[in-house]
Amino acid sequence: MSPVHVSPISLRRVDLAPSVPGLVEVVSPGSFAMELGIEPGDRVVGVNGQPLVDALDFHFLAQADQVVLDVERAGSLLRYQLEMEGDEFWGITFADPTFDGVRICENACPFCFIKQIPKGMRRSLYVMDDDFRYSMLYGSFVTLTNLSEADWERIEEQHISPLHVSVHSTNPELRQALVGNPRAGSIMDDLRRLERAGIDFHAQFVLVPGVNDGAEMDRSLTDLATLGDRLKSIAAVPVGLSRFGQMRQSKQIRLSRTCMRTLPDKQISVRRYELDEALAVIAQAEPWQQRFWAERGNPFLYLGDEFYLMTGSPVPDTAHYGGFPQIEDGIGITRHFLDRLDGYLRRAKTGTLEGMAATIACGTLIEPTMREAAARFNAHSGAAIEVVAVRNEYLGGEINVSGLLTGSDVVAVLADRPGDAPLFISDRMVSQRNGLLLDDMRVPELASALRRQVIPAADFSDIARELRTRKTQRAHRAA
Repeated sequence: MSPVHVSPISLRRVDLAPSVPGLVEVVSPGSFAMELGIEPGDRVVGVNGQPLVDALDFHFLAQADQVVLDVERAGSLLRYQLEMEGDEFWGITFADPTFDGVRICENACPFCFIKQIPKGMRRSLYVMDDDFRYSMLYGSFVTLTNLSEADWERIEEQHISPLHVSVHSTNPELRQALVGNPRAGSIMDDLRRLERAGIDFHAQFVLVPGVNDGAEMDRSLTDLATLGDRLKSIAAVPVGLSRFGQMRQSKQIRLSRTCMRTLPDKQISVRRYELDEALAVIAQAEPWQQRFWAERGNPFLYLGDEFYLMTGSPVPDTAHYGGFPQIEDGIGITRHFLDRLDGYLRRAKTGTLEGMAATIACGTLIEPTMREAAARFNAHSGAAIEVVAVRNEYLGGEINVSGLLTGSDVVAVLADRPGDAPLFISDRMVSQRNGLLLDDMRVPELASALRRQVIPAADFSDIARELRTRKTQRAHRAA
């Protein structure tokens, strides 16, 4: 018997593989797919006789001059033979964009947040993805350590761009330790290959006090500054430690991989930033931002909002963020939130929400900023909005952003508070995909536990819209 050939791709560790790959979830109105009669529940099984690996494969192959599209519906195969006139808007959203599952991370980062969460949360939270396709589709950060030559060739051929790259450090030995993978040391070569291929990319540092900030951050920025305009932005965010992560650190877990044992101290101590250390990062970033303003036309280096909020420093103005290139990673989200409030206050008439009450639940980090914002909103609109800070007991008090609060944390703080005014929570607390909070609680369950309506909101415009509706309904009932 001849040996069975197994491709490197088939050996990849994957998770969350869909039971029905290629399943169409949504067909956009007026799209090419709707004109063809493709429906939600159909399954796209091939283009031009080739099976599909993922949604990116579909969109690349389906832009040819001639397309043969194979669609499965209720056990029958539908074949569309198409003469294409140009780039068509197919309008297909797949239930799962990666038909073969999500590629699992092969690294061992000592600050990995997924290893810092407790058991019993929803399964998808435990998937340590390092999938370049999710990087392009959703802005997830990848390390580039698990790319095969076939992956590189596909990125180049299909021009999969932009990518979001977790750099952390350009010092080869230090990055190997921070990523926990001996392949991590070639990061500058990897970024130059993306640049040569015409692939846009964003870079990120997760900064660990005393490890990759200070002189090491200067070294990394000096290296990245040699890259051209395919590098679109650099972000630096502080490391996060849950109470479970603190316990792992306290046990001094051995960094056992060979690439980690080459470090002089054999151990990377991961901890949160102290006030003076966070202020030092802000001060260190400023001359780099001035340099990038002169060379690239924007600050280019953006610090995570936590650095400003934890130190009480002013949040930079809108121009500083250069179009908010990494807002999906939370970079500049506070400024964006305040800008939206300013816009609402300029547009709205005064006193329109007189007599309307509500509560906002938020994380402890944003509390002072949220209180100031609510006071401005109340003074202009006549509303009575109360801000309640919720300490994150589930993950630990050092995890202090609103988006990582759980339903149980909110219940613990607000369950016994009197009144039935609506409660607004950050829409980042709720998964857009399945409507669950981090602890698997749904918004209706949270509302039931609190005996009041709970409404996810992005900003004060959302809050004003809801309160306006409630006021109109109240007036109709009284009439």
